[in-house]
Order: sequence, then structure tokens, then C-alpha cells
Amino acid sequence: MYVIPEVHINGCGIADYPAGATLGPRTLRDFELVWIDRGECLWKPDDESISCPPGTVLLCQPGMRDEFTWDPESTTRHGYLHFRFLTELEVSLPLWRQCGNDDVLRPLLRHAAWLSGLDSMETDHLASMALRQALGWFINGYVARGGQASTTWQHPVLERAFRTLRKYWSEEPLLPPKISVWASDSGVSRGHLARVCKDQLDITPQELLRYLRLDHGLTLLTRSNLKVQKISELCGFVSPFHFSRCFKQVYGHSPSALRQQVMNGKCLPPGPVTGLQHIRQQLLAETLR
Repeated sequence: MYVIPEVHINGCGIADYPAGATLGPRTLRDFELVWIDRGECLWKPDDESISCPPGTVLLCQPGMRDEFTWDPESTTRHGYLHFRFLTELEVSLPLWRQCGNDDVLRPLLRHAAWLSGLDSMETDHLASMALRQALGWFINGYVARGGQASTTWQHPVLERAFRTLRKYWSEEPLLPPKISVWASDSGVSRGHLARVCKDQLDITPQELLRYLRLDHGLTLLTRSNLKVQKISELCGFVSPFHFSRCFKQVYGHSPSALRQQVMNGKCLPPGPVTGLQHIRQQLLAETLR
């Protein structure tokens, strides 16, 4: 269930700390989102110790006893938003998320803080809307990239397997690796990889590789004028006939027929696996740009 909570902003700002500065220990009375834009810090909430490089977003919580040790070698900049929930949440709240350089979470938090600082009823409302959306992404794990992002397919073995696959697919064409080699390079046995794929995605590793390449082919068909033969080659199929046969088995139409349907305004067909496009986008974002 996707959660977008009702909130009220209590205060916000941007803070620059000199090298070696500290904060706390302190005890919070409300919630506080802290995002690290420059420098690093060590955050100690209660009995934990969390290293926070740039891109880290923290959720400090009421009653928490915490302290910060800021970067000993350089200036640190962070933003903060104090707020309270207007309704009780029935979900567990993460302490932190790690965002990538292209995340949308931190820019939205900066925008919410800016709006709140304008101090008018209209901008306060807009600031609350922005913070609500940011919290929705933070709580539910949709932060573009992150060490704690929660998706339907995330699993340590799959993470390693996808990391290995990125290396294989660092350049087009997307040739499918041998499953035994893929598993070995990912640090697991072929049987273990197969069990994880079946448990997490309900498909075999062979099917996963084929679906990922077909999904890439679907994008090229509907987002370019490349000929089917070239798309087949870029997706690592042995021939256009093989590509077309596999494509029709999954999407119910030949590549040419489906391309024409989309050109005529029809929607794209659903993928064979939930989250497949998200997986492929994460893989290709690193390899094909």
C-alpha cells in the first residue's frame, strides 16, 4: 500500500557547518527530515551509528536521542524540515535512504523548504503538498536509487546478479550470458540463482534474460524508427525471425504489427513480469547512456 501522509511543517532551513562541528546529544519533540548535500557526517540515533555521505536523507523521530559529528575535513551542508503527522501511520518508518545524483527526493525537499520560508497561506499549502509527496517516496522507497529502496524484486542475490549483468551489457548488443557463468560471476551456484529467480520473480534465469531483452526491443520498436532487423541485433537475438517469434509469444503480436498499433494510438501491452521495465531501466541507465 502506497502511503502519502498528511503533514504540518514546523520549521525548515539550510545549515552550513565548518569541518569537525558536532550537534547534540539532543532529544527531538517532532519529526525532522535531514538531507546531506555536501560533506559527510556520522549520525548516532539512539544506539545506532550511521555513516552519511552526500545524498543521504535521514528521518529523525520524536523521543529519539541522537547526535551528529560532521565531516572533520570539509564544510558540510545539509537541509532540514521539522514536521508532524496529522494522522497516525500504521507503517514502519525507515531511518534513512541513500539517494543517487539524479534523485528527485532532495530537490523536492529543498523546494518544500523554500516554499515554507515564503510564509504565506498559499505557499504553506504548496509546501505541505511537496513534503507529503517527498515523504511518500521516502517511506515507500521510491527514491530513484538507494541502499534501502524497497522494490518488489530486490534481493541480495538478484542485486549481485544484476550488477554482474550490467558489466556484461556495458555495450550493445545485449547478448545473453551462459547461466552457469552468470551465476558463478554473481557468487552463487546455477541452482541457487534459479531458486531465487523462481521465488522472487516466478520465472527462470533464462526467461528473465529473454524478457529483459524483449522489453528493450519493445522500447526501441515504439520509441525509434529502427528496422526490426537492427533491433533484433541490438537485443542480442540470433536473427530477426528468432526475435519476432519470441516477441509474439510474449506480447501477442509481431514486432511490426505492434509498432503500427502504437503509432495508431494504442497503449503498450503489459509486460510478462511485474517490475520488469524498472529492472531493465536500472540496468540500462548505467550501461547505455
